[in-house]
Amino acid sequence: MPETTDHGTFTHLEGELAWTIAEHRSPTDAVAMTERLLDRDDGPFELLGLVDGCERAVYWAHLTRTAVRAAFDADGVDRFEEPGDSDGPRRKGEYLQREAVTGWDWVHPRHRWCTAEGRRR
Repeated sequence: MPETTDHGTFTHLEGELAWTIAEHRSPTDAVAMTERLLDRDDGPFELLGLVDGCERAVYWAHLTRTAVRAAFDADGVDRFEEPGDSDGPRRKGEYLQREAVTGWDWVHPRHRWCTAEGRRR
């Protein structure tokens, strides 16, 4: 099993993410899944949100400037899929606005400004 990063105190972000996963998938594994998702939210990959009934995570790949998706479970985040739309936006904000993230299962709070609700505030 991969080594995990110590996220310290269980934060609001972690609690919200774990709650969303528990509602859609497994309450038993929600905390472990949350930790695995946030372990990958560093360096070359930035967590954008969850889709497909919280079965897939969407990350922004800084190197290729594209969104990539991956399945995940309590053991970790699976291999990232190559983006299907390589001619799409090369900026996170443009991608998030185009994707209409309001339909996603969960959007990372740092990207909620891209949602219709976030733009109204």
